[in-house]
Amino acid sequence: MRFPLGNSGQAELTERGVNIIRVTSKNIALYADTKIDLVRSVASNPPQDADVYVYAVGVGDQLRVRTWAGPERQSDAEQSGINEGPVVNESGEFFYPYVGMTKASGRSVAQIREALEESLRVYIANPQVEVDVQEFRAHNVNALGQVSSPGPTRLTNVPLRLLDLINVAGTTADADLGRVEIRRKGSVYTVNLRSFIDYGTARQNPVLLPGDVVFVPASGDNKVFVFGEIGTAGELSLGSGRMTLTEVLAEKGGLDRTRADARGVFVFRRPANQGNGFDVYQFDLTDATALMITSQFAMAPMDVVFVTTDPIARWNDTGVKLLGPVSSIVNARAVAKTLSE
Repeated sequence: MRFPLGNSGQAELTERGVNIIRVTSKNIALYADTKIDLVRSVASNPPQDADVYVYAVGVGDQLRVRTWAGPERQSDAEQSGINEGPVVNESGEFFYPYVGMTKASGRSVAQIREALEESLRVYIANPQVEVDVQEFRAHNVNALGQVSSPGPTRLTNVPLRLLDLINVAGTTADADLGRVEIRRKGSVYTVNLRSFIDYGTARQNPVLLPGDVVFVPASGDNKVFVFGEIGTAGELSLGSGRMTLTEVLAEKGGLDRTRADARGVFVFRRPANQGNGFDVYQFDLTDATALMITSQFAMAPMDVVFVTTDPIARWNDTGVKLLGPVSSIVNARAVAKTLSE
């Protein structure tokens, strides 16, 4: 395999949608911290967060309700030292003295408080009621896929974001955080959590809601391919972190010192929404200081790294092919002569 190194050989490629970029110390800043979430073309569609997160009480939640009839005058339940609050039953209600059964499921604690105060005004001139959740039991989210501890995580009145859940559940070595799925009420949202971790893209770390199922897929195409004159050709997983071109070359054994043309180290990449065209990044590693450039170049999934063959090595290969039959004839004649003697 070959790829032209100079402008003349590359000129016709640009007409075919190939955008060749020579990466140097002057322009590496443009590519050193490329937002991988855009390059990966994940087509993410994270769910939109509500303006304010409000916990809705549900079946099984245990409440704590305190009532004041006046300054420093608590309810009989509080004065008697009863600490166990009412539990929301299977009908979504709980019993409170003088009020009876009160709806709780689907309401916020503020709405429950207002309902109790309204009902208690029949008995107390100006009731003051405090309501909070003593124990959260109603709502969970589940983590599945490439996580270390799959299963449910309980929701509370503190918003639980996607990264919080991932930190609780842990991830395996094969986890692809660029394509995390949130399955919610019949819809599936794809979230590039890696974009939030690396670049702080806030919308890629949404708040989770009751009943959400979070699925972390395996890395799949989260890998690069290495070909040409290099120690070990083949594919290489990018894992869950950021990897540079220097790290890829080192992981694959580095350039073949006798066969590689250090002027021609290429990275082929198809950016998002670019149709059939693709970008080719060219690196000249004849100067060892150029390794500082490759150490800043961030790799993206499905990149192809290609190291060209040195012209002398290519000529030697051609010479061996051409001279191989001649050498065989000469060797055969030498052997026959030796035997005849």
